[in-house]
Parts: sequence; structure tokens; C-alpha cells
Amino acid sequence: MGNYREDKDLELLRYADNDMLGVLVGYLTTDKDGATRYTESLTKNEAFKVAGEDYQRVWQLIGAELQHFGGDTFVNLFRRSGVTYKEILTDVCKKLSLKTDYSAEVINIEQALLAKLFADSWEKMSEKERADVRKELKIDGNLAGGAALTAIITAIRMGGFMSYQVAMIVANAIAKAVLGRGLALAANAGLARIIGLFAGPVGIALTALLTIPAVSGPAFRVTLPAVVQIAAMRQQLMNRERNFF
Repeated sequence: MGNYREDKDLELLRYADNDMLGVLVGYLTTDKDGATRYTESLTKNEAFKVAGEDYQRVWQLIGAELQHFGGDTFVNLFRRSGVTYKEILTDVCKKLSLKTDYSAEVINIEQALLAKLFADSWEKMSEKERADVRKELKIDGNLAGGAALTAIITAIRMGGFMSYQVAMIVANAIAKAVLGRGLALAANAGLARIIGLFAGPVGIALTALLTIPAVSGPAFRVTLPAVVQIAAMRQQLMNRERNFF
């Protein structure tokens, strides 16, 4: 593992929930079969071992592991540090052919990514599922099909509570698909109910993305879930007062 590279867009790891950090650690250290990755160095670090599940204590080690994983391995040997989070996020978005303003702030790019993943999952939903989603997200019942999707995507890109809801919904579905377990949201009954509606469609859409040969290399299978998890952490921190409703 290289050194942590100062990165304003990863500073949120210092304040993130330990359960949420644990999911990120899972992406960085285990492969699709649940075995420890040959290329990871986090679990071999003594400070990480001592911290146990108090991931906030070693947030810089976790950040460094992501930065190093996101960079070119050969180049990292010389610079002893990885790449910035924004570079990793941008690479993920470009692999998904996402059209957005890459000069914008990270949170705006993350919201564009969440909107893309939501739109992909919308295509996998039945009409009843879409109607249930509109109801739970409090979208005008008169809007159907493309109009409802447009309204939701616009709200996601604008930020606010719907960005938070969708971030947690998508992150939960990815955690279930990749790690076999969802996010720890038992205290939030309202959000847990909405999440239940999305688990199947988002999981199907994600599985499709992760099996496309052109974009589904080993790095992408880590960086896509990782950036979604970080996007969810950022939204969670921005909406702390809404985590219990």
C-alpha cells in the first residue's frame, strides 16, 4: 500500500459511519467469491488489524487503499501513492459512457452517476414496481413512464433528500449483489421500506454492468461499488438528521 494522498474529496471518510466504512473495506479486500484479494494490502497492515472494526481510526489507510487500487500499479510503484478520488470516479463514469460535466464538483458527478444507475434499474422494473417507487418517493402520481423517470432524475441531480434516498437505495443493492449483505439501516424503517422495492431491479442492472467484458475488469469491479458507497456516505453525512424517520 502506498501513502495516503491528501484529498479533500475523501476527507468524509474521517466522519463516516463504521458500518458504511465496513462495506467499503469489503469491496477493497474481498473478491466476488468472498476470498481475500491477492492484490490488497489493507488487512496485512498492523494498524488496521489493531483497529478491528473501528474503521474511523484508520480512515486514511482505507483511503490510501482505494487511491492505490484506482491508479496504475506500475506507476504507483514509483510515486508511492495512488490517484485522487475524483480521477477514480471520473474513470468509472466514463466507462459507463456517462455524459456529465467532469469539471464539476465531485458531489455533482456522484449524483449524475446515481441518476444513471437509477435509470438503468428503472428499465428493469415492472409497471407495479414503478408505481410503488413513485409513491414512496412522493412523485406526482399523474406522471408515468418517461415523465416520472425524468422527474426523479432531475431531483437526484439537484441534490437534497431524494439524492440521499437514491444513494442509499443503490448502495444497498450493490452491497447485496457484491457482498451478499445490505447496509445496516434497521433504525430507519421508512428508508428500509423503499430500499426493499429496489433491491431486485438495481441488483439485476448492476449484475449486467459488471459482466460486460469491455468495462468489467478486476479494477472496475472494485471501483464502481466503492464510488457508489462513498457517494452514499457523502449523502448520509449531509442528511444526518433524516437517518431516523
